[in-house]
Amino acid sequence: MKRSIITLVVALLVSAGAMGSASAQHMHGTPESSPMAGHDHAHGDDSADLSMGAAYLTITNTGDEPDRLIAVETDVAEAVEVHEVTMTNNVMEMSPLHDGLEIPAGETVSLEPGGYHIMLIGITKSLIAGEHYEMTLTFEHAGDVTVTVPILRSEPKDGNEPDEKVEAGDLEIDGIWSRQAPKIDTGMATPMASPEATPSH
Repeated sequence: MKRSIITLVVALLVSAGAMGSASAQHMHGTPESSPMAGHDHAHGDDSADLSMGAAYLTITNTGDEPDRLIAVETDVAEAVEVHEVTMTNNVMEMSPLHDGLEIPAGETVSLEPGGYHIMLIGITKSLIAGEHYEMTLTFEHAGDVTVTVPILRSEPKDGNEPDEKVEAGDLEIDGIWSRQAPKIDTGMATPMASPEATPSH
């Protein structure tokens, strides 16, 4: 039954992608920003899992003690999780970090496409390039930190990264961005093209 549901969803996404290519510029997706990413999470109604997004940033700990990112919240998603991407038998898999993400003392941890990232589950509106939203990061020691997340069409190139830097205690947070992503209603994407990469779980 689950395989049938996934097959149906993929067919709908392909159809939506075709519509999007005719009405808007094509949006290149990453596995973590794909509507099917994290589809195996239990959030009630399966349709709630279809609208997915992802946010990225870099955290530098300049202190002598480790810290830990333990929670993330934003109004643009029904649920938010910090995910890790791993490769198993040439299959890309994602899993939430239930204990949070450690930020070792004196080190920098990057949340980026293909690695650690912030998963936006059940986005409440389409994330459109050129717009932005607020997101609150909760750290074990630094506490709550609210950042502004710009929405971009694609991953920024070297030298063209978002320049906002936020400091909280011994932490420096920069390189903050989110890829555009469509909100999917009743199984169909909004006119923006759907991400093309769909991992196999």
